[in-house]
Amino acid sequence: MKEPLITLEDVDTLSIKTVREYYLKHVNKGIPKFLSMLCLEGIEVEYSEGMYIYTKCGRKIYDFTGGFSVLNLGHNHPRIMRARRRFNEKKQLEIWKTFLSPYLAALSRNVAAVSPGDLNYVFLCNSGAEANEGALKIAEKYQGTGKSKIIYTDLSFHGKTHATMSVSSCEPSRKYFKLLDNCVSVPYGDWQAFEQVIKKSLSENSVENDFIAIILEAVHAEGVVRPPAGYLQNVRRLCDEYNILMIVDEVLCGFGRTGKMFSFEHEDIIPDIVTVAKSLGGGKASVGAYIAREGIYNRAYGRLQDSMIHSSTFSGLGEECYTAIEAINVLVEEGLVKNSRDMGEYFLAKLNDLKDRHEGIVEDVRGVGLLLCIELRRPADRLVTLFEHLSTSIRDFSDGFLTGIIVSLMVHKYNILVTPGPHEKRVIMIIPPLIVNRREIDYFIASMDELFSMNIASMVKAYSSLKVRNMLS
Repeated sequence: MKEPLITLEDVDTLSIKTVREYYLKHVNKGIPKFLSMLCLEGIEVEYSEGMYIYTKCGRKIYDFTGGFSVLNLGHNHPRIMRARRRFNEKKQLEIWKTFLSPYLAALSRNVAAVSPGDLNYVFLCNSGAEANEGALKIAEKYQGTGKSKIIYTDLSFHGKTHATMSVSSCEPSRKYFKLLDNCVSVPYGDWQAFEQVIKKSLSENSVENDFIAIILEAVHAEGVVRPPAGYLQNVRRLCDEYNILMIVDEVLCGFGRTGKMFSFEHEDIIPDIVTVAKSLGGGKASVGAYIAREGIYNRAYGRLQDSMIHSSTFSGLGEECYTAIEAINVLVEEGLVKNSRDMGEYFLAKLNDLKDRHEGIVEDVRGVGLLLCIELRRPADRLVTLFEHLSTSIRDFSDGFLTGIIVSLMVHKYNILVTPGPHEKRVIMIIPPLIVNRREIDYFIASMDELFSMNIASMVKAYSSLKVRNMLS
């Protein structure tokens, strides 16, 4: 061995300086640099519970990121913790490849139970990208080799694997890779444009259109973009008319995030295939799934010789399934979908009041359930010069520099954690656990109101001081 191995006891005593060193040497040099820009790299977490993250220096941080919707139940929900302990105390079998798994069967049944219509067949996997890969694959198998094209929208993110990246218009790293052929983009929210693409294909092929499926988000999660009323219903109608499968990505929005169990239920439609992940694991398990309508699944994979065409080593791990079974029960029994709807309406009203008071900073606020965001105005170009004494990476990040300042000051002045949009640089995402209450929302609004009452020059000065202190610590 090149070096002695780190033990579990060693991990518990690692300094943040050593952790950063390991990131730089063994993980990714860019991640510490990005966190440094947000003044987050020096925060040492002691533990987390519910809405809060507790640091080793005694701070209590309100988590309004919700792990980007992984933590719909909050951090370390007691029922999830008990479920995992119970599973391990039983020394139960984890890998069920040569026996029928009660855990895989029960979780699949529960996912089907909360899914509308005949969305009854479930394939379990490990992530949202894998769920979307599986959805594209079953759609192709169902349609047969005579069709070859996938339609996606110009507002979309479905993952970073080759296939999902090829249908993710918002993923900037697309430019570095050769994308899959036969992926066709249409404008999000414009069902007439979708219809035109179909008719163009029919005119070229004369007999049948060449489209396997359309994949889209019922609510575009990043930036919280809702399509016009009737859009999803018209897409559903066109899919039925032209034999195109409708895949809806609910990886972030599913399981109550938007105030409905699934965001497509706001328009009362049933997709052919739905993909989920993130909060399905209760904040403790890495588990995703696609859910297919009964007739589609059986035609694609129902025959014995086809039943193992799509599989995964870690599909249906015992403890992951056990955890997700309890996560769905918690979501239903604790009324968290309703709380998402009620608290979301309250939060959005407060954000609109905030916008009215700070129109010089806030361009727009949007929300559906507890998926919310603040879109900032583009700072005047002259303000970018205020950053010339800082690093080149921050100057290159000029379009989102105000976002970074607000994220940094919110956590250091008010102990509130928010996150910039992964691709939308002027967007602050607000995705709290579904357990959030009015008191916590009021504190968030009061804190942001106070911060926005500062002029931008004062924010820059406060951020610069914070950066200097972090560099010296």
